[in-house]
Amino acid sequence: MTTREFDGIRLEKVREHVWEIPREGEMNVPARVLASESLLEEIGDDDSLRQLKNATHLPGMVEPALCMPDGHQGYGFPVGGVGAIDAENGCISPGAVGYDINCLPGDTDVRLSFGRRAPLETLRDRFEDERATVATGDDLLTSEIQLFTESGSKPVYELETSTGHQIEATGDHRFETPDGMVTVDDLDAGDEVYVHPFKGLEHEAPEDFTVLSSADFEDANPQLRRVLEERGLLPLRSTDEIFNRLLKIVGFLLGDGSYGGKGQTWFYGSPEELEEIRDDVRAIGFKPSKIYERDRSHDIDGNNFERTEYSFKTTSKALRRVFVELGVTEGAKVSSGFTTPDYLDRLPDWQQALFYSTYFGAEMNAPATQHDKNLYCPKVSQTRTLDTEASGRAFLEDMAAFLDRVGIRTNDIESFETDTNSSAPTVRLRLGVKNDSKNLIRFFGRVGYRYHPEKQRSAMEAVQYLRAKEQEIERREAIASEAKALADGGCDVSDLVERFDINDRFLERSVWSGREGRPRPGDEFPGFDEYRSELTVRPDGAVAVEVERIRDAGSKPVYDLGVTHDAHTFLANGFVVSNCGVRMVRTNLTYDDVRGREEELVDALFEAVPSGLGGGGVVKGTADAVEGALERGVEWAVEAGYGIESDLAHCEDEGRRPDARPEHVSQKAMDRGRNQMGSLGSGNHFLEVQRVTDVFRGDVAEAYGLEEDGIVVLIHCGSRGLGHQTCNDYLRRIEKEHGDLLADLPDKELAAAPAGSELAEEYYGAMGACINFAWVNRQLITHQVRETFGEVFDADPIDDLGMELLYDVAHNIAKKETHEVGVDAEGRPAVGDAAVDRAERELYVHRKGATRAFPAGNEDVPETYREVGQPVIIPGSMGAGSYVLRGGDESMGVSFGSTAHGAGRLMSRTQAKQEFWGGDVRDDLEDGQQIYVKAQSGATIAEEAPGVYKDIDEVIRVSDELGIGDKVARTFPVCNIKG
Repeated sequence: MTTREFDGIRLEKVREHVWEIPREGEMNVPARVLASESLLEEIGDDDSLRQLKNATHLPGMVEPALCMPDGHQGYGFPVGGVGAIDAENGCISPGAVGYDINCLPGDTDVRLSFGRRAPLETLRDRFEDERATVATGDDLLTSEIQLFTESGSKPVYELETSTGHQIEATGDHRFETPDGMVTVDDLDAGDEVYVHPFKGLEHEAPEDFTVLSSADFEDANPQLRRVLEERGLLPLRSTDEIFNRLLKIVGFLLGDGSYGGKGQTWFYGSPEELEEIRDDVRAIGFKPSKIYERDRSHDIDGNNFERTEYSFKTTSKALRRVFVELGVTEGAKVSSGFTTPDYLDRLPDWQQALFYSTYFGAEMNAPATQHDKNLYCPKVSQTRTLDTEASGRAFLEDMAAFLDRVGIRTNDIESFETDTNSSAPTVRLRLGVKNDSKNLIRFFGRVGYRYHPEKQRSAMEAVQYLRAKEQEIERREAIASEAKALADGGCDVSDLVERFDINDRFLERSVWSGREGRPRPGDEFPGFDEYRSELTVRPDGAVAVEVERIRDAGSKPVYDLGVTHDAHTFLANGFVVSNCGVRMVRTNLTYDDVRGREEELVDALFEAVPSGLGGGGVVKGTADAVEGALERGVEWAVEAGYGIESDLAHCEDEGRRPDARPEHVSQKAMDRGRNQMGSLGSGNHFLEVQRVTDVFRGDVAEAYGLEEDGIVVLIHCGSRGLGHQTCNDYLRRIEKEHGDLLADLPDKELAAAPAGSELAEEYYGAMGACINFAWVNRQLITHQVRETFGEVFDADPIDDLGMELLYDVAHNIAKKETHEVGVDAEGRPAVGDAAVDRAERELYVHRKGATRAFPAGNEDVPETYREVGQPVIIPGSMGAGSYVLRGGDESMGVSFGSTAHGAGRLMSRTQAKQEFWGGDVRDDLEDGQQIYVKAQSGATIAEEAPGVYKDIDEVIRVSDELGIGDKVARTFPVCNIKG
């Protein structure tokens, strides 16, 4: 048996073009990929196989889960995936139907591990090697990034909080609030969102050098060196993750650590603090002791008091030697002459911050009030003997230089004489961070304290307070400036008091007296202690702040991340964040009728059919129109004058889902669809005029009304924002109401509602309504196409041009269908040895980027085509052509009556824009192949360049040879409109 393996996933060749991932572990069924050797290579090159394997965990999955020949990585479920789930005891999954990813602009800062941040778009080529910061509510953790997506240009909105935090996001991006995850579209000014005040430092790849080598341990015994080698500490390089943890520990030890006997290293602090350090000790391969507790008496300047001391130790001589070599001095710190480790200045700022921030956690005072609204200057001090004063000063000078590089100003180093210790006179050195608000915000938000949760919480309170204070000062500055201008123009000060709702003394000083420097906050603005008493900082450091405003910020290229952690959140700019089909219209025109008029035709179609991301449609989306479309589908459009009777007979389900339930579609979703009725949208959605170049099955082609050199029109689009919003609505509800089911799945993006539950029934009804809306959307575009052809060719589009619908079929859908499956002795769906017979069962057949392909004789095929089989329309790239197939005789047994839905992408949209230039693609298509393309932007053309797609001929060959979709005819583009 031939086997293949991709990233640890093994596939066995069952027969030609059929590859199986055997059932193992918690998989309910095996998984199968329907592909040739070359297509399998491309499918195995992304995350499709893992996603397909994960999908087999969905409750009630029967027979193998499938990936069609055009499969590629999706979100949760691969695009090109087909999964059949028992409709009685299984579930229905929006993630296995298909939905868009919520997105952020590329310059959004994402928090990464070790206090780094990086613009989202820069993670494209390295996301699998990174870990994002996840706020769980209880903890601030890091998580592997499993997915990076890019979605082209989309409308974004700028959200700003009362404390000045800003972020841009698409309207469907979700933000964490005290009431759960909420999309931007559902947020309003006055609502609260969670932000994390710590910002961190920009990521910079470290210089790769050896920090510790065997030469540094020449005098050590071989066993000690072997211990370090086994733990990856020898050699130790600047790029090792373990080195980052050591930087934190070394910084702490220079503050609150000491050495004892027999290789002991002692750590002192609060229990919370020590637990974090113990985690890092374990992560570098050593075992920390338990935390010890003892009461100690102290006498300072005649004041006696007792406190509880907490500590733990490590007893590894090898680890202690590493600390020594990294700069943690042996002997008394006051007289040892230690200074900054010599390797530190070769490290990027974020690595240096790991060292300094733990030192600050151990040695620096916490944020506290100096006066009501002003904070003390954070300071660190060192006591040194006179002989080692220079070393201490050098240490603080290096510290000050580091802080200056990251935008934090410090005071001059202070020096104080102290009492002579038992062996030598000493001096006290002190360095403070300047305490103006903006400087403190930078310090607490970029460096701050590590290994000291209490100080970290205080720092988060301080950042929020100081940001609020700055907002208030800026507000008063703006009032003062405007008041001065109005007074100069003749306004009376008494009128200004009422206008600005501010005290007259402030306005008088602003207008007449003048002031030096910035205004202070008013008396009504709270002091720090009052503010923090009313502020709740979550255990993960996040705080809830009020949304000040949300405004339209235009359209921008957008991206998103998917993390493996169950919380499925990440930090972006400090915020805690986390139906399609195709139809073909035939004509009685030939290619000769169109040749020479391509530009005229493409310009006219571009003018007639709205495209792109914005609103605007063919009809005015009144409430009655939207409700009619949702409930009655194409039947409503025909009655409204946007179609003909034969359109109903030539559409899947006659253009109306009888189980549609518009009442389960939210008002928000309907509002989004209202202005998009009859519009293409964007991305891979298009309208293409094509000519038939090849006919493979003449009898079937004749039944479909196709002949060589004939002109057809292919329309590929979906339910626009209405369907997207509906899917998001139900995903949120599923997460809240069926978290127990979700917890058992390997990927949260497979969120599902149990069959028979109220939520499953409501989602199924809402999805049916969205399918109706998508059919109406394509029907309205068809109407515009017919009208446009009639005008360009000066003929009646129906009587003269014969523009009849060939067929319309959905691509992203879950439908209740009856199929024959393996059953156990009691007639329940079963797999493997448990299956003793086969019987018909009602299933939810999920098709995500796959096409229903029912064979001849099936009662669900429209009567017009029942003798030859259902038409299957598979678009290719705009430079390689498309295909018309019919449902193959083997489709019901092999693929639940399904086949591919397109060529399948080979590369991301961003990669496409890097490799192709839209203008060049357009010119090459026109000059080389006489294909005329028009789009909203050159970037859209680049994203859909022929080179970004798989070989459509190979996809069709596999479908045809498997008998799941028999090729009937091939078409080739004449002109194309992209959104």
